[in-house]
Amino acid sequence: MSVCAAGLSEGVELIVASDDGVDYADILPDVPMLRYTKVGPVGSGPGPTRNRALALARGAFVAYLDADDTWAPGYLTALLPLARQSGLAFGRTQVFEAGQMFCVLPDPKADTLSLEDVGRTGASYHPLVARSQARKMLNRTSQDVRHTVELLACHGGQVPLGDTAYELRLRPGSLTTPEDYSVRVARAYAEHAAELAQSDLPVATRQRAVEVFRQKAKLNAAYEKERISGESFYRFVARKIATQM
Repeated sequence: MSVCAAGLSEGVELIVASDDGVDYADILPDVPMLRYTKVGPVGSGPGPTRNRALALARGAFVAYLDADDTWAPGYLTALLPLARQSGLAFGRTQVFEAGQMFCVLPDPKADTLSLEDVGRTGASYHPLVARSQARKMLNRTSQDVRHTVELLACHGGQVPLGDTAYELRLRPGSLTTPEDYSVRVARAYAEHAAELAQSDLPVATRQRAVEVFRQKAKLNAAYEKERISGESFYRFVARKIATQM
């Protein structure tokens, strides 16, 4: 388990939140660092599932890890010092397919993550954030990106990147592959942009936050128009970035 290799073995609490009706307390080890949410509604979505886990969190900082994904070795060790400085830290996103990494976002040479990076790459970035600053997630497509955008906007729109990575592992038939993917996310992006324009985000970064979803909508439209048959969204993004270099 990548959590065990993430560092900070002392004082780490791992909360398992189920969205498939399985009581993982009967399957995983009975150790002090593991806690389990009560089995909730099946198929409630990643946003409500993460919120159930967040409600149980007792630590000063929280990080998110989907069941299919992994953290790079030393992930927590690398990010916690940055998060302690400002309340928020990110690593890069490394994208894997069939066990092979094919994309690193943003640029591997970048030392910061900005709102503009999120819009330009269309990627999910996963924070280590102070528990007091974590925001509830919505039950909507791209809720994880919305969460990241809100956090970045509240921290001036740009934060340092830690020298580590969240390893996003695509599954066959993932949400970025079906033919109706672009229609669903285009609708969600429009809703996110409209709500952020009227939100409580700082005035200095609010419009930049709105623009993230406008840029993502443009990238989504290009994906719909230019993608190769069966090509996932992240494969498309990697191809577009390569042609721009």
